[in-house]
Amino acid sequence: MTIYLYYFTNVGDYMDLTMIGVRFFHKKGEFCQRAKFSQYTVCCFYTPFLYYRNGQLFEGEAGDIVINTPDEIVYHGPRPDSNEGFANDWLHVGGDDVRELLEKYPLPLNTAFNAGDAAPIRKYFKEMLFEHNSDEIGSSDAIKSIMTQMIIAMHRAYERRNTRHNGQSEIVAVRNAIAQSPGKRWTLENMAAMSGYSVSRFSELYRERYNISPVNDVIAHRISYAKALLLSGQTTVSYVADACGFNTINYFSKLFKALVGCSPSEYMRKHGR
Repeated sequence: MTIYLYYFTNVGDYMDLTMIGVRFFHKKGEFCQRAKFSQYTVCCFYTPFLYYRNGQLFEGEAGDIVINTPDEIVYHGPRPDSNEGFANDWLHVGGDDVRELLEKYPLPLNTAFNAGDAAPIRKYFKEMLFEHNSDEIGSSDAIKSIMTQMIIAMHRAYERRNTRHNGQSEIVAVRNAIAQSPGKRWTLENMAAMSGYSVSRFSELYRERYNISPVNDVIAHRISYAKALLLSGQTTVSYVADACGFNTINYFSKLFKALVGCSPSEYMRKHGR
């Protein structure tokens, strides 16, 4: 079933969402009107399509996203071999807030890019429609928040998909493992083995992504975990040192004081329950 949904609304002083279409179907041979809009045009495609850029037509795939900048020609259509036309979700949104978001969370502009699957993006379109139609208190702020979440989600998906080739997904997996089990006996060797890289290459990639060495990041996660345990007020410094992977209580206490500014016992007295 095809659903056509439009609406016009202002979202605060610095974001203006004027029109949106969900599950919008274009029949065989139909091109979107060649037009320039004063806002950003965001389109998520569910079928192969053609799009206009720099005076030429290019092919896009199902799952691709195109974000056209203000005053850029917007022109989409079905591929010549299509028997059914093409389908997409789209919206027009403008304002300084959107521009700043796209600068902070950059995405390719005026060209098709793939973030894995456009389908999850549809939920943000639907949520914005729901907020608009509900007309409840705070709906404008809610729409602005959903728009922010959508841009961040697209940026993250694009980054994950397009940094996999240089080992970043493996590095992220190692850091997630450290965060989940900071007390594990982490060494450069076993971290590198988990990533599939040599020790030197792993260390290089890790520092490149997180601006910290793997060893120092393990220490940072252990200290953070130690703080959480100490704040519970239901444990001992000795237990915390062992749970966080430190060989001796003396080394743990000395390192904790150097990084936090007070001893574990003092921290527990000051901040514990």
